[in-house]
Amino acid sequence: MNFNDITGQQTIVNRLKTQIKSYKIGHAYIFSGSKGIGKRTIAKIFASIAICKERGEDGSCGKCQPCRLFRGGTNPDFYCIKTEKNSIGVEDIRKMQKDVSIRPLYSPKKVYLIQEAEKMTVQAQNCLLKTLEEPPLYTLIIMTTSNYEGLLETIRSRSVNYSFKKNTFEEVKKYLIDNEKIDLGEVDFIASYADGVIGKAKELSESDEFKLCREKTIEILLKLNESNAKDIFSVYDFFEENKENIEEILDIMLVFYRDILVTGKFGNEKMLINSDKKDIILRNVNNFSTERIYKNIKVVDDLRNNIKRNVNYQLAVEVMLMKLQEEEL
Repeated sequence: MNFNDITGQQTIVNRLKTQIKSYKIGHAYIFSGSKGIGKRTIAKIFASIAICKERGEDGSCGKCQPCRLFRGGTNPDFYCIKTEKNSIGVEDIRKMQKDVSIRPLYSPKKVYLIQEAEKMTVQAQNCLLKTLEEPPLYTLIIMTTSNYEGLLETIRSRSVNYSFKKNTFEEVKKYLIDNEKIDLGEVDFIASYADGVIGKAKELSESDEFKLCREKTIEILLKLNESNAKDIFSVYDFFEENKENIEEILDIMLVFYRDILVTGKFGNEKMLINSDKKDIILRNVNNFSTERIYKNIKVVDDLRNNIKRNVNYQLAVEVMLMKLQEEEL
């Protein structure tokens, strides 16, 4: 993969290309933006070019020894720090610093990629600062983060920040059509729902679990609107079984209410996010008053906030369900 394979982010890509072409690659970069926006992909392309002996501005040659080793995951001049844990500790950075002192074995540069850099503890960031203040000329450090403010000001001030922007609807749609095996009837919905994040669009297009979850969530919202109190506790089981995906479920709920609201107010089907559910939305639009939708949106947001505050999950969900089912006065 090279820069020509990237969808969107052309401002960042062009700036990186210019630096590569003019041999003015800096020593430290921060790639910041939403999760799934493409930070890691571009970081790895940039890293592969930096360690290539015959690099071009669009990508590495893929043929020299550093490239072959990089492709096989065995180039000692590329060092990646990533963790499934909640934090990156000071020992991880100290280990990296020991490696920094060793000159590149095969490549023009040594590249250090710190994924989810916001996970670095304060001690780890302060430790990294020593390297950022006096980096060897052959060193390139790239940090990716979805929380730029989670990095210390001293780290930010010594690095070049590239803020990744969300892609347009058309860019996401083109990516899905060109790269994913996807039902064309779902393309518009997924491109809209992904909200400009190609990584999210890719994940949704490949997830049968998400499709089933959305179907069930919409079914529940319509059922709750019928005001049958005895159904509440059977509905709760779905939320308990999908506790780990509650944020995704709440997003589905809010998007569905948004579509009902937009259709009722403006009658414009082209504004739908759930475009593949147009028939269901049109059939039910008159069953929801504007006041009820606004109330329901607030109720869903209240649950999200209560979960963040660690309120009892079952109680919070049951309260939400009862409020969603309350008849208007």
